[in-house]
Amino acid sequence: MTAASVAMKGHAGYVLRIALVAIFYFAVAKVALALAIPPGYATAVWPSSGIALAALLLSGTRLWPGVWLGAAAANFTIQFSLPVACAIATGNTLEALLAAVLVQRTIGRQGRFERGEDIVRFVGIAIASGAVAATAASLTLGLGGFVAWEQTGYHWWTWWQGDVAGIVIVTPLVLSWARPQRPGWTPDRGVELVMFAIALLVAASASFAWPYGTSLPFFFLLLPFMIWAAFRFSQTEVTTAAAVVCAIAVWQTVAGRGPFATENTNLSLLLLQAFMSTVAVMGLALSAVLEERRRAAERLKQAHDELEQFVYVAAHDLQEPLRSVLNFTDMLGRRRDRLDAESRDYLGFIESGVSRMRRILADLLAFSQVDRKAGEPVEVDCERALDNTLEGLKAALDESGAVVSRDPLPTVTGIATLLELVFQNLIGNAIKFRAERPLRIHVGARRDGAAWLFSVRDNGIGIARRHFGTIFEMFQRLNASERYSGTGIGLTICRKIVERHGGRLWLESEEGAGTTFYFTIPA
Repeated sequence: MTAASVAMKGHAGYVLRIALVAIFYFAVAKVALALAIPPGYATAVWPSSGIALAALLLSGTRLWPGVWLGAAAANFTIQFSLPVACAIATGNTLEALLAAVLVQRTIGRQGRFERGEDIVRFVGIAIASGAVAATAASLTLGLGGFVAWEQTGYHWWTWWQGDVAGIVIVTPLVLSWARPQRPGWTPDRGVELVMFAIALLVAASASFAWPYGTSLPFFFLLLPFMIWAAFRFSQTEVTTAAAVVCAIAVWQTVAGRGPFATENTNLSLLLLQAFMSTVAVMGLALSAVLEERRRAAERLKQAHDELEQFVYVAAHDLQEPLRSVLNFTDMLGRRRDRLDAESRDYLGFIESGVSRMRRILADLLAFSQVDRKAGEPVEVDCERALDNTLEGLKAALDESGAVVSRDPLPTVTGIATLLELVFQNLIGNAIKFRAERPLRIHVGARRDGAAWLFSVRDNGIGIARRHFGTIFEMFQRLNASERYSGTGIGLTICRKIVERHGGRLWLESEEGAGTTFYFTIPA
């Protein structure tokens, strides 16, 4: 294929797109002009403004001749005045060009409404650009004697509101269908969409089917549907729902039915378009904000997963050089009697530091593997889970002389090894931070609404209230390491496990009197 034939093919495609824009603009405009006020130019319903802007955003501003030809042809058929048709078409084209340029510069070249602030900018652009076409048309009709000057204000308002509503409702509709999002559709989601569509049609009919003078304000029923669509579906469904409701509402209002119907049809449509534009903007803004939130949650989850992977790899890989250090310190320890006093002190510092580092790495590995090795939730007998925990802590319990009592414990849905780890950390802390008096530990459980409320109570040294907010943070140690061993990760692991099960963990304590840790597991 020669360069000339390629250029000719590209030119033919360009001309075809211009023709399609012009034809579609003209066809929709002729339908809307049936609702125009005398002499037939200004209408409160003008979807063509939204079609024009969408075409320029999708295929580029060089398609502006299609907008101009479609607008000129539609306006020429009203009174067959070529100068008036050309002047009005110029205003319509400038409106679309201005809006397209502003959208591309402030929102993005593709006109994707991905943030709540994009919707705010888009509405401002629609309001500003709509004034261009309304002003050009009103001046043209006033100077040409087609409309009395005292009526130009009413014509301007009708023209402006019709164009703004067309941009706000139709442009996002066309863009969302031209570049649909790809949600993860499931059979349940498909059934929900069908139910949503049926309920929306019923609600729209109920809101606008009442005869003039007898209608009730049921149109507020439409607001929950836009919220439903924004929360559960994509912008495609939100914009489609708004467009469908708008079409039903216009049809019924023109027929003299619905809450906005008055004896003046144009005034009725102006009131209706103000309401529908508000509903559409609300749905769009909510959809954009929720989508932005979903993307932020996905990025946060990805960062969280990467951080967990890093912690796992770092904690795992650091153990090998740490073992080398430990081996050499053991070798030096066997020659301890040959070292002077100062060298033996230094060796003790090294051994203490290595030992603490091993505990930290072991706890970091445990923390990173809470999700990695958890498995699927099953029925967990908490009596058996506590028995396994106490068996593992038998030596520490015997050494401390602790007496452990319990309430009857339930069976819950969860991960047995993780729930045992929660009991192990909480009871282990009670043993570690015991007071001089005999240690008493009680494990309790009771039903609390839709969850089981567990408690681990001790009569140890207690925790000052000022530490309640930080005690669950990683590496937070409230007591000197010389007296109490540990890394400050155990309670962080407990909180992560409990939250993974859909519960929460907190404590009550009085310094010197003991501590009670509470956590919930859904029943």
